[in-house]
Amino acid sequence: MKSLIKKNPDIARLFLLLTIFGILYMAGLHQPVVIDYDEGFYAEISREMFMQNEYLVPSLNGENNFEKPPMLYWGQMLGYKLFGINAFGARIVNALAGIALVLLIFLIGKKPLGAKTSFRASLILGSSILFVYLSRIAMTDMLLTLFFTLCLYFAWKAIERSSQNESGTVYFWAACAFAGLAMLTKGAIGILFPAVAVFLYLITLGRLRILFQPSWLIPGIIILVAIGFSWYLLLGFNHPEGFSFMKELFIKHHFQRFSKPMEGHSGPIYFYLVVFMAGFMPWSAFTPLAAYHSPYRDSSNERVRFLRFFLIFSLVTFVFFSIAATKLPNYICPALPGIALLTATIFDQNKIKGKYGWLAAQYSAVLLVLGLGIFCFIAPAIVAYLPQILGEKALKAPILAEPIHLGYTPYICGAIFIMTAFFLVIAGRKKSPSSLFTALSISALVITGILFLVGLPVYDGLVNRPLTKVAQQASLKTPENGRIVLLEAGSRPSVNFYSHRKTVDASIHYPEGLRKLFQEKNIQVGITTEYYLTKLNQAGIKTERLFADRGYVLFRLLIDDTGTSPRGK
Repeated sequence: MKSLIKKNPDIARLFLLLTIFGILYMAGLHQPVVIDYDEGFYAEISREMFMQNEYLVPSLNGENNFEKPPMLYWGQMLGYKLFGINAFGARIVNALAGIALVLLIFLIGKKPLGAKTSFRASLILGSSILFVYLSRIAMTDMLLTLFFTLCLYFAWKAIERSSQNESGTVYFWAACAFAGLAMLTKGAIGILFPAVAVFLYLITLGRLRILFQPSWLIPGIIILVAIGFSWYLLLGFNHPEGFSFMKELFIKHHFQRFSKPMEGHSGPIYFYLVVFMAGFMPWSAFTPLAAYHSPYRDSSNERVRFLRFFLIFSLVTFVFFSIAATKLPNYICPALPGIALLTATIFDQNKIKGKYGWLAAQYSAVLLVLGLGIFCFIAPAIVAYLPQILGEKALKAPILAEPIHLGYTPYICGAIFIMTAFFLVIAGRKKSPSSLFTALSISALVITGILFLVGLPVYDGLVNRPLTKVAQQASLKTPENGRIVLLEAGSRPSVNFYSHRKTVDASIHYPEGLRKLFQEKNIQVGITTEYYLTKLNQAGIKTERLFADRGYVLFRLLIDDTGTSPRGK
C-alpha cells in the first residue's frame, strides 16, 4: 500500500478527497426533512413529475411551474427511481455533484498549479461551510457550479491550445456543451456568465479574434443550441400554450429578479461580502492575503493565466449578483471554485513572508471559530429568553409553542470550537504555511462536521420535522385526489412532498370563507399553528384537533355545537 502511494501520490490524494467528502456530504443525508421553501419547492416538483411520468412540464401543487429549467428535476427523478421518494433521493444528485467538484478542482488544477496546490484548493473548497451546505441540500446551485467549472476548464484549454498554434476546437465545443447543460439548470446565466468571462479574459490577453474562428464558433453555436435550448424548444412546440412559458421563466425569474427584490430577498450591495466571510470560513480570512500576493500581470506564465481566467469568472458572478436586487446566499456558489484556487496559492510559500498579513489572517480565522464556540455557549440562554425578546411575535412561532430543551449538545460543540481556535493559535506559532494549512483543514472539517452532522439534526427536530409529522398525518385523513388546507402557514411545498396531496392556502381574516372552502372543495382537514387555531376558535369557527406537534396542528371544522363535521365523524 505504501509503495503504491509513493508511486501514485495523485491517486492517494484523490482517494483521500473521495473518502473525506464522501462521508461529509453523504452521512445522514436522509435524516433532515426537506426544508421549505426552496428545497421543498424542487423536491416536490420533481416528485410530481416523477409520479406523472412527465419530463417536459414541471408542476407544483398540480399547476404548471416554469420558474426553473428541468435539469435538477431530472436528476432528482433519477434519485427517486433508485432510492425512493424521500429526502435522500432528492439530495443525492447534489451530494454527488459536490464530490465531483472537489475531485475536479484537483484534476484540472494539477498541471497549471501543481498537485499540492490543487489538492489544497480541493480541501479549501470542499470544507467551506456554504459549499458543504449546498452539497447537502436539493437546490440548483451545485449542479450549476459543476457545469460552469467544466465549461470554464474546456474553454481555457481551447484558448491555451490556440495560443500554442494547436487545435483547440474540440475543447471549445466541449465548453459549449457544458454551457448548454448550465442553461438547462438555471436558464440564461448558463451562457451569459461564461461568455462574459471568456470575453474579458481574451481582452486581457489581446487575443479576442480567436473567438470568432468559423471552425469554433459555428459548430459551437449549434452544440449550444442543441443542448441548451433543447428543453425550451421541445416544450414550446409541444405545450398547448406554446412558448408562453418563456414569459414566466425569463421575464419574471430572470429580469425581474435582477431589477427588483422578489419574495422579500433583498440586501445591501455588500451582502455577498458578508456571505463570503461567513460561508467560506475559516478560509475567507486568507483570501485577501492570497489576492494581495498573487502575480496577475505575467501573461506568459500558465499558472497566472489559469488563475486569472477562473478569478475573472468569480468576479463576474460576484459583481452580477451584488448589483442584482434579489439576493440569496446560494447565488455565489459558482464563484467559490475560483476563489478556492486563489486561496490555495498563499500556502505555497516555504516560510511565512509578510508576518503581519499572516497574523491578521490567522487571528481573523481564530476569532471566527472562537465566535462560533462562544455562540454555542450562549445559544441556550438566547433560546430560553426568545419569548421575552420577541414579545407578541413569539406567539406566532411554532417552535416556541413548547419549551426548547437543547441538552448538553451546544456546550459540547462550543467546547470543541474553542479548543479548535486554540489549536489554530498553536499551529500558527510554527510560522510554516504548510503546518497552518493542515491545522486550518482539520479545523474546517471539524466545524462543518459539527454544524451539519450534529447541529443540523437538532435544528431539524425543532423546526422542520414537526410540520412533516403533521403533513403525514394529514395524508391519512385525505383521499389521494383531495386537498389539505394550509391556514396562515405560508407556502409549504414540504407538506405536498410528505403528504403526497395538493394544498390550498387560506387566511384567518376570512373565517366564513374558510368554512365555505371546506364544504365546497370537499376538504377533510387543515394544517395551521396553535396561535391561528386559537384565533379561529375566537372568531366563532369551531374546530377539532386531530394531531399536534410542536406548535403545528392538524384540525377539521365542526359545523355546529353538536360536533357534527361537514361529513360526520
